[in-house]
Amino acid sequence: MKTKTKDVTTKRMTLFLSIVFGILYIPWMIAVIVPDLHETVYALIRCPVVFMGTPALAVFITRRCTNDTEPLHFNTKIFRNKKALLFSALLPGAAIFLGTVLFFGIFPDDLDFQGRYISETYGAFGAPQEIELTIGSMLLMGFIVYAISAVALPIWYIALGEDIGWQGFMLFLLCRKMPVKSAVIANGALWGLAHAPLIYYGMNYGKDYVGAPYTGILMMVFVTITLGIWMSYITFRTRNCMYAAIIHGACDVIGEVGAWISLSTKSSLLGPTPTGIIGLSVLLAGAVILFSRLPENI
Repeated sequence: MKTKTKDVTTKRMTLFLSIVFGILYIPWMIAVIVPDLHETVYALIRCPVVFMGTPALAVFITRRCTNDTEPLHFNTKIFRNKKALLFSALLPGAAIFLGTVLFFGIFPDDLDFQGRYISETYGAFGAPQEIELTIGSMLLMGFIVYAISAVALPIWYIALGEDIGWQGFMLFLLCRKMPVKSAVIANGALWGLAHAPLIYYGMNYGKDYVGAPYTGILMMVFVTITLGIWMSYITFRTRNCMYAAIIHGACDVIGEVGAWISLSTKSSLLGPTPTGIIGLSVLLAGAVILFSRLPENI
């Protein structure tokens, strides 16, 4: 019976990963061979419906094809566990906010007091063309976005497409094949590798950094392992990947603040966003603590 269970688990893992990486990697490989397709493929892969929806689609197909009737670790009734909700909505976002502050504390000359990025990126949505920022106004803007990130319900559900796949499904399959802590690391690494096509085309890091795009891909894997520890910790405690989606969504929102006020004179591998090592540093410290508190068995 155990051998049969392991065989089914392997089959589900293989099918899930084949679908996810097939949808994301095959167009990428074709575009590498046919450069004229670069823009089309990048636009396709970066589309939230495709990138974030693919893991959820893979779960659906895998469960149907392997007759998986086990309950999925997902429930929208998040307000029943207020501690888990507060943990997910507030703590990771605060860690990212502090990481951003730390980056600019180390590199204050990278602060953009004219808000050029905000004007250029959001001018079409009403952002003023001339902005005068101060340290105080930057901190206030950060606090406002942090507050928004904690209640950004639409973003939670957009992120959920990924998290049903990686946290609600794949993580628990991996836990049947290896120790829990190893499964968390492996799941985070696989999730990061799924981002490789996006990093190759310049998302998060651009293209002007040492070792591009390979160092960017490796850094993204490190980021997803770090964030994945937070997400796995709360998923194990609640048996509900919806809290992981809250962490993911909140971090996506607050993580943009650093880019808004940066002159981008430093390597994107450093920060100020949490995809850089300094921007990630406080979140990483929290992940180290949570990693030591992961259960031995689930």
